Amino acid sequence: MQLIASPVHVLQELVGCRSVSTDDAGQHAAMEKIVNILEKNIGAKVTLISTAGKPAIFATVSGDRPEALLFYGHYDVMTPGDLTQWKSDPFTLVKRDQRFYGRGTGDNKGQLVATLTGISNFLNHHPELPYTIQFLIEGEEEQGSVNLPELVRSQKDGLLQHVQKVFVTDGSMNASGAHVLRLGNRGLFGLRLTATTATHANHSGNAGNVIANPVNVLHEVLDQLYDFSNQHVLIPGFYDGVNAPTPQELSWIEALPFNPEQIATVFGSLLTTTDKRSYYQKLMYEPTFNINGMAAGNTGTDVKTIVPDSAFISIDMRLVGNQSIPVIETGIEKVLTPYLKTGSLAYAITGRVPPTVVHPSDTDLNAFKDASRQSHVSLVIEPMMPGTDPNYVWQDILQVPVFTVPLANFDQNNHAANENITEQAFSSSIRFIESLIATYEKRGK
Repeated sequence: MQLIASPVHVLQELVGCRSVSTDDAGQHAAMEKIVNILEKNIGAKVTLISTAGKPAIFATVSGDRPEALLFYGHYDVMTPGDLTQWKSDPFTLVKRDQRFYGRGTGDNKGQLVATLTGISNFLNHHPELPYTIQFLIEGEEEQGSVNLPELVRSQKDGLLQHVQKVFVTDGSMNASGAHVLRLGNRGLFGLRLTATTATHANHSGNAGNVIANPVNVLHEVLDQLYDFSNQHVLIPGFYDGVNAPTPQELSWIEALPFNPEQIATVFGSLLTTTDKRSYYQKLMYEPTFNINGMAAGNTGTDVKTIVPDSAFISIDMRLVGNQSIPVIETGIEKVLTPYLKTGSLAYAITGRVPPTVVHPSDTDLNAFKDASRQSHVSLVIEPMMPGTDPNYVWQDILQVPVFTVPLANFDQNNHAANENITEQAFSSSIRFIESLIATYEKRGK
């Protein structure tokens, strides 16, 4: 095995691979580079797993025992979007102001390179492992990991049969700059509603009051789904399984840093609460009903007096605790049925990811705390990740605990222009992963 001499150079090469979902050549190039690192710098045996979409990279570093720690990440990236918003080419790594800029620097190539480098450093000094290390790096995370559940099901008794724990190196560190151990994540249910009331747009002077407006139809439907005045979801059964945090979880929340002014600056928006406990409980233990897009009729700046023929609205709901997607689907169908029967409304489900709740053992908590001390990085525990990862596949299908270990800075601008990872986050993450592997080696499990 060879040490990764320059992790920054590796990141530069990987960012240069345009591994967006529509670029097969870019995805293949990224896969090749990752496979080369796994084989050359980690000494892993690599297998490419075919799926109905993009292949996944699976790799194994065998130890004295087959019981394995699995590291999960992804090689695909979001499209760069509006290039005029970028200060530099999104597929060229650029350093400025102690940050590395480029698509994937934060999500997920920078975190992936930090993970691989930390493990490579450890293995070059400790070639004998008491346990096995494995990797699963997929190429469809930014498209919702649509084929990951079937992959895990198909390999549950095969390549993944010895996995004991899963570490997900994805997401953002705490706004304070501290590293984070996340013990669960919110789920996601997505819905797109489309109202159609005519075959074409009509002049509002000729048709106003005598034909239905699809925007009004959507407003009426929304009032059946959500009480905007009280910010309360009206879908039958929606709140079933929503649980309050336990005393232990509240103690972890109390230990979290909180700087509302800094957070508001990152968001570019005022916060709805500046109370620490309320802030974290809203993010971790309360479901959401979020309208993320809508359009109808004249969307320009000119005046166009029409009655639109159609309108759509896109909604995402973050789920918590033991909320049930089948129950929510049934409740939505009950609300929408009268409108569906008229033919004026259609709907499509755009996301379906259940939430994950993890109860860590003392062994695992102590391993993370020891790793933070050894690597000289601060660590906080977040009982629930506000965002959504496909972590349920590990807990529900593979039936093993999953720990989310984000390695990129809070203000990484993932999915947006000028995505970045700070030098501090990159270097400290390498040390932290190396120390984490060392702590589990000492425990032998």
